Amino acid sequence: HWDWNLLTGEQYVSPRLREMYGFSVDAVLDPHAQFSGQIPLDSDDRTRWQSELADHVAGKTPRFDIECQVRHPSGEIRWLHVRGQCMRDEHGKAVRCAGSSLDITESKRLDVEKERLKDQLRQSQKLEAIGNLAGGIAHDFNNILAAILGYGELAQKEAGSNAALSGRLNNIMNAGLRGKSLVERILAFSRSGVGPQVLVHVQSVVTEALDNLNASLPPDIELERKLLAEDAALMGDATQVHQVVMNLCTNAIHATSSGGKVVVALELVKVGQALNTVTMVLSEGDYIRFTVSDSGPGIPGELLDRIFDPFFTTKNVGVGTGLGLSLVHGIVSELRGGIVVTNNPSAGTTFSVYFPWYGRVAAPPDVEAISTKGSGQTILLIDDEEMLVRLGEEIIAELGYEPVGFVSSEAALAAIRTSPHRFDAVLTDESMPGMSGSQLICEIRKLRSDIPIVLISGYVGPAMEKRARTMGATDVLAKPLAPGEMARLLAKILPH
Repeated sequence: HWDWNLLTGEQYVSPRLREMYGFSVDAVLDPHAQFSGQIPLDSDDRTRWQSELADHVAGKTPRFDIECQVRHPSGEIRWLHVRGQCMRDEHGKAVRCAGSSLDITESKRLDVEKERLKDQLRQSQKLEAIGNLAGGIAHDFNNILAAILGYGELAQKEAGSNAALSGRLNNIMNAGLRGKSLVERILAFSRSGVGPQVLVHVQSVVTEALDNLNASLPPDIELERKLLAEDAALMGDATQVHQVVMNLCTNAIHATSSGGKVVVALELVKVGQALNTVTMVLSEGDYIRFTVSDSGPGIPGELLDRIFDPFFTTKNVGVGTGLGLSLVHGIVSELRGGIVVTNNPSAGTTFSVYFPWYGRVAAPPDVEAISTKGSGQTILLIDDEEMLVRLGEEIIAELGYEPVGFVSSEAALAAIRTSPHRFDAVLTDESMPGMSGSQLICEIRKLRSDIPIVLISGYVGPAMEKRARTMGATDVLAKPLAPGEMARLLAKILPH
């Protein structure tokens, strides 16, 4: 507390108040003018302090009440709430002013933390809304894309040396693939927890993603690697890590479209104290830090707060979907990691992702190529879209298998009941009128426990995958499947 005699200028400052303002115990703080001149305020707070105190002394306000920041000699900044009131003589003239100062630093810190949590909640709500939207549109949209991509790829093979026709078909396929990529990104928001949580060898995933990017890297952009994490592992899903790498690196490449360098680094780091990030406050500990830096123009300061919003993008029309950073935010949050953005509006941007370190794991062995051609095995194919059944039959036949297609799950079940051992594998859609794909799998399992059954759906959510596996599905995949993916799937589930 403090007590100021306005007639003499003398002032008493309590020992605790001296400590709160960062003064030494023996500092001379009398008279008031000397005390107020020594308070370590910034210029704006000092001006506001003097103005509001003068107004109160003059009788313009009922009391003096202000929040301000003081900087201690050590550099520590403390928030104080200062309150006071004047006592006046019979003429209304202020003769004495007394009051107190309260340290509210912790309260301010909690307010900042509350706002940060509110921002996180708003971001989560945005992603949840996208997920709800995705679940509603994905099935029908992916059925359309499956037909476009499937027939497009078959037409490409038949185009032969017709350059003009091949060019038009390539444009159709590229548009279809962009549509597929867009749906996959939207669905990623609603597929939380689908992938198995296992130890992931991060460096091999990053290396694979960078190798994929190198194939389409513009000649005037240099991609530099500094991968030093060795056998460090995180707990999560390798596909999610791959998406984080691809999205951040693709953004960096777009940012340096006029030529420059993108530097990708991976290393083990120790966080020595709590670290504020975009996604959460990271506690002390060991982390795998993945960093992507570009030499582009940077992000305008006024846009920084929006870069993780779904569908927000600074790219040109047709270049980006505005979902990449939102997807990164969602994945990193799920993995209990953090994102730090360092931005220089004239010298590029750096995204640093901190994944919790879970120890070490051996790198996965190189997978040997396996034959993608069948040897006449019979594949039962069920989908309520006749066009997709016909397309599937054509693709499966080209791969060397014998397809048998149905547009009705009941008809397919009748066929397998008639001849249970006729079929070597079953591929079924989930959403069908009458009997769903999951119910069909359950009925087939009553007849044969050994046959591989794959559920393929336009929308693979956690609940649906769990239900399908409980019913007896060997695998659960998302539409659309390109012919190459179909080949790898059948080679995987059938003896070879």
